[in-house]
Amino acid sequence: MRREQYRLLARHLHVILPGSLIIAALLAWGFGAHAGTVPALLWFLCISALVALRLVVVKRVLLQAKTDEGDERLRRILLSGALLSGLLWGVGGVLFFDAGDPYGFALLVIGLGGVVAGSLGPHSYYFPNYFLFAVPTLLPLVFAVFLQGGNFYTLVGIAMLFFLLLNLYYSRQYERMAVESIQLRFSNQDLLQELQRSNRRLHRYSFTDSLTGVGNRRQFDLDYEAACRRSRRDRSALSLLLIDVDHFKDFNDRFGHARGDEVLRRIAAIFVEVCDQCERCGQPSRIGGEEFAVLLHGGVEEALAVGEELRRRIEQRLVGEGRAVTASIGIATWEPEGTGEPEALFQEADTNLYRAKAAGRNRVVAG
Repeated sequence: MRREQYRLLARHLHVILPGSLIIAALLAWGFGAHAGTVPALLWFLCISALVALRLVVVKRVLLQAKTDEGDERLRRILLSGALLSGLLWGVGGVLFFDAGDPYGFALLVIGLGGVVAGSLGPHSYYFPNYFLFAVPTLLPLVFAVFLQGGNFYTLVGIAMLFFLLLNLYYSRQYERMAVESIQLRFSNQDLLQELQRSNRRLHRYSFTDSLTGVGNRRQFDLDYEAACRRSRRDRSALSLLLIDVDHFKDFNDRFGHARGDEVLRRIAAIFVEVCDQCERCGQPSRIGGEEFAVLLHGGVEEALAVGEELRRRIEQRLVGEGRAVTASIGIATWEPEGTGEPEALFQEADTNLYRAKAAGRNRVVAG
């Protein structure tokens, strides 16, 4: 929280410091006759040098303040700059004070009061910073005024003290509002991040088959539409593999659904393994009870090779599940120089899957 306060204060220094130079120039010019040209000029040069130094140093440290040590360094520089600036303004108040010139005195009070009030907002992101600036700026002149005695100067001194305390009070309130604003921003960021995480989880649940972890039918439909658009746009071949586990209903009836679910998970793992090894393959999807689909941006020969590898690994790895588990695969390919549209692949692949089952199962059939 403090880190954000320091950073906000540092980023707003360029708003108040240049404006203070204008007031300093006016005071040095207007009261130079009373204070002396050389002291007034030296005072103005000190103010100018300090303003430039604060802007340069704070900007440089702000870029480096990415650790707790850097933040602490930024805090010390901000507080030191505020104190030195306040002391210089306080010296100016005493230097330019002329008890015999009531109009000049009024202008001096207005000028210093304007500096204190004008820095209230930006400096108040961190209250100690405003305190170290405002108090040294006004308090020396207040003491000088009280030392004059008399009802008029006493009243003015009291009014200046009240003005200082009022500004300190408002600065404290501004700091509290700034802290609440920062807390609200962080809270909103946390809420946004949680919402993004929830959306990702929702997307995963909505487009992922909960049993096998591969894409579900909704994900496949999206992938299928995107693949068809890409093939038509690029005039590139597209293949679709439909895979169905042979006699799966009988397997479930004989060994139970728990064993059947485990078989589906292991088959899905094989699909993921094979598709990851094929650069042109998309991610597999479970589109029905025991039916899976794989999209491949390639021709029929590559699709046959992938289909045969899937069939072979299923046959070899799922022996011992009560009986050998096999799969039938139907393949359809759209070639850019051929007829028809890629959207017709599903029906053709489904037909070839039926042909594979009719021919004895555990085989790959392409059109």
